[in-house]
Amino acid sequence: MNGIIKKIVFFILLGLIVFPGGNALGATPEFSQNYIISDFELTNSKSMSLEEINNFLVKQGGALADLYVADLDGKIKHASEIIFGASQKHEINPKVLITLIQKEQSLITDKAQKQSQLDWATGFACYDGQKPVSRFAGFTNQVYRAAWRLDYFLKHPWEFKFRPGQTSKTRTSLIAPQNLATAALYNYTPHVQANKLFWKIWNMWFSGEKGLLPEGSLIKLANEQGVWLIQNNKKRPFYSKNVFLASYNYKKVRTVNQKDFARYSIGDPVLFPDYSILKEGSNFYLVFKDIKRRFNSYELVKKIGINPEEVIEVNKKDLAFYQDGSIINTPYPTGSLVQNINTGAVYYIVDDIYHPIVCKDILDNNFSYRTLNKINSLELELLKPGEPVKLTDGTLIKSNGNPSVYVISQGKKLAIADEETFLALGYDWANILETSSVVLDLHPDGEVLSLTSI
Repeated sequence: MNGIIKKIVFFILLGLIVFPGGNALGATPEFSQNYIISDFELTNSKSMSLEEINNFLVKQGGALADLYVADLDGKIKHASEIIFGASQKHEINPKVLITLIQKEQSLITDKAQKQSQLDWATGFACYDGQKPVSRFAGFTNQVYRAAWRLDYFLKHPWEFKFRPGQTSKTRTSLIAPQNLATAALYNYTPHVQANKLFWKIWNMWFSGEKGLLPEGSLIKLANEQGVWLIQNNKKRPFYSKNVFLASYNYKKVRTVNQKDFARYSIGDPVLFPDYSILKEGSNFYLVFKDIKRRFNSYELVKKIGINPEEVIEVNKKDLAFYQDGSIINTPYPTGSLVQNINTGAVYYIVDDIYHPIVCKDILDNNFSYRTLNKINSLELELLKPGEPVKLTDGTLIKSNGNPSVYVISQGKKLAIADEETFLALGYDWANILETSSVVLDLHPDGEVLSLTSI
């Protein structure tokens, strides 16, 4: 957003929003399995100096307070230097690495009872029911590899199961990560309770340090109008009361001082939640990110099956920050899974294009949480044919009778060179989809993943 627009947002904010005074004190943060820490917190590699890391480890008095080991260059260094070096090399917050070590082996506060605690300090290449990969043992290896894998996910999210905007299943829960950092932590440890422990340790030691406000705080300045959302280390303005009321509550707004308020630069304005249905006058819109799409008729809105209570009444000013998208002429703007009642064939329809699903494995893998609706051949004839549906990115796949394992990435299949690469990336053998060569052949070949290439 350019400076002029930011100023416009600010003046609209001051002129339009009048909220009741908020609490002076913020509420104790609550655990959300879909949002653990912010992207900024995960990647803030400058959060601690080497000296601060060392002082923290010494103060806690655990095994790392007086641990000296060989670094990657062969020189003997203190544990704080290993953590600092890994954080700088891979641009991961050293606080995250400290929290990870405590979560896995409690080495920040406790003395090691056995060598294996140091050998597997961050839990890298240690998976449920599987023997750890010996080449990754050792404190230095563990810390550097943990930082490497978190960074690798941030740069290649499409190669992994958990991603923002997509619902995936751990062994016990459905997870819909709200940001990259949360997805990265689930790809590292795919268990809710383990990530809740990470969150507890993080909040005990690092959340809210130096007067910084917790992620997700709703704030206002005393004696001034306007409410802001703290997100990814920025303050995001609400440009209308309707946007605020769509997802938030007045009771959670806290009043802050000018010093804390000034710590944050201005971010993009908060908009309505993606896929909201908005009504302005006689027009209905579907919004996604900063795009608004007008429905050609109210009949299409009703065909989507939206509850009338979910439609948000807005004014023209509420729509001012949305760009115009294409007009919606079908009841499938957000995608619909359908079955032809005449032939039994299954399709995924988006807008006016239907995409065939050529194998049940793709249906089960991609659409396990969606309802299968019915459609007839005459309705399909009004739509355009599209390309077959491919497997979702991050799916592990092999064909029947072939030992080669691939991961789907941006529509391509990337061969995984060997077991060590497979485990280093944090993949689980139990998650491999074994299917027909027909499904495999839908995806063109991509690069080969190996530890030497990544």
